[in-house]
Amino acid sequence: MVGDLLNLIEYLSKAWLLLYFCKDSIMVKEKYRSAGKVLFFLQAFLTGYWLSASAWFNSLLYGNADGMVMDSSYSIIKLVIVLVCSFFVMDLFYQGKRLCKLYLLLVFYAVQEMVKFTLHSVWSLTMLGLIDHLSELVMAEEINLEQFMTITTFLQDYSMCVYLAGCLAFTYGTLRVYRHYLIVSGPVDEISRQGLWFLMLTPMVTMAFDVYWRISFYRQQGTEVEFLYEKHGSMYVMVPVIALLCLACIVFSRRIYSELVRTEMQKNDLLFYKQQLADMTDHVKELEQLYDGIRRMRHDINNYVADMEQLLRESTKEGRLPDQVRQEADGYLRHMQQAADRLSLQFATGNPVTDVILNRKGQICEQEHLTLEGELFFQAELGIEAFDLGILLNNALDNAIEACRKISADRERLIRFRGYAKGRMYFVVVENTYDGIILPSGADSLQTTKTDKDRHGFGIRNIRSCVEKYYGTMQYEAEEGKFVLTIMLQGKEFCS
Repeated sequence: MVGDLLNLIEYLSKAWLLLYFCKDSIMVKEKYRSAGKVLFFLQAFLTGYWLSASAWFNSLLYGNADGMVMDSSYSIIKLVIVLVCSFFVMDLFYQGKRLCKLYLLLVFYAVQEMVKFTLHSVWSLTMLGLIDHLSELVMAEEINLEQFMTITTFLQDYSMCVYLAGCLAFTYGTLRVYRHYLIVSGPVDEISRQGLWFLMLTPMVTMAFDVYWRISFYRQQGTEVEFLYEKHGSMYVMVPVIALLCLACIVFSRRIYSELVRTEMQKNDLLFYKQQLADMTDHVKELEQLYDGIRRMRHDINNYVADMEQLLRESTKEGRLPDQVRQEADGYLRHMQQAADRLSLQFATGNPVTDVILNRKGQICEQEHLTLEGELFFQAELGIEAFDLGILLNNALDNAIEACRKISADRERLIRFRGYAKGRMYFVVVENTYDGIILPSGADSLQTTKTDKDRHGFGIRNIRSCVEKYYGTMQYEAEEGKFVLTIMLQGKEFCS
């Protein structure tokens, strides 16, 4: 009776631990959102419990209904069935790559098995010591045989409760530590294939130890049963030590990977901030050039006015013909117009930062014989910072210019942009012609086409960083030689 109750508690707890371990690491498919987790929990519980208690399956597997068999290797079959069923149901109800699902299940069952082997030696030695002590009491006639049987039964039931509680607590603690590193490094589905194989290596080696121990744990040789611990007494120490080392390797491999991911993120953030600083420096230089041009024009206009006054005075004194005066005056006016044209703004957005960026890109396009056209209206009331919008425009237009440079001069090299508000949303659309750019199929983000990916592609990351800051989205389309990047930002009031 106690054994059946403990069996029920064990598999209910293990099913809950599996659900807990997968939480926030892998998401249920949208169409199964209401019942997916419940069905996955029920599968994990029912499969394990039924395999352990089914008289029919035990008869089929072992040849007897009570599940007693003198070869521990048969237990591998149950473990494989549980693992396969869990993978099948997880693949049915959860989204993401199958390799990610297999990785999570391998880690869970590897931890579960190693915890069991770690504590089993301690439990076995404790029980053997107590039974030997009780046997000595019987031999000394301090207790009778009936008392020995009663105490032994009680100790067996009590020790099984303690052993199960210890296994569940140890498993929970290990999974909690592992889950911490799992969540810190981001969604499992974003781990690269190489990263997944690296993380799966330790659980796979651990499961190999588990299979070996299950094969050799006990086996019937003729009329005798050969137990691993009795044949090799050192295994009482070696098995838990190896199991603990396997658990440590599983956890620390995840920690090492998380540290590598964090280091890479910090490296990318540093390069991102360097890129932002470079962009800001360029903006400052452009503003300085603009203001310097204005100062020069102001100085030139004063000179032009003085020259015009002097010209008029001299023409009056010397009696020069009006046509001569008009021609010289026209020449001065043309010089003034040319100076003003140098400072004229092709694009006016309502903000000096975006004005400078767009007009600077316009000058670059003009020098490289590219066509840049469009309009953008800065909406200060949305709470979107001009500097962030400048980063979006600067990097998006740089990518468009880079793509147009690769087009031969006899083809259209056109860049269009639009920036507008719609409700509490702000949209930036950049279109450009392109030739020969290969985009990753099925990807939700752009990648640089340059070979040196460590030093390039930060424009795309800068855009994504700004988009995430405003809880927005970034989408792209590429067809028939035209590339369209659409960015949607949410106003800060809407975000809050």
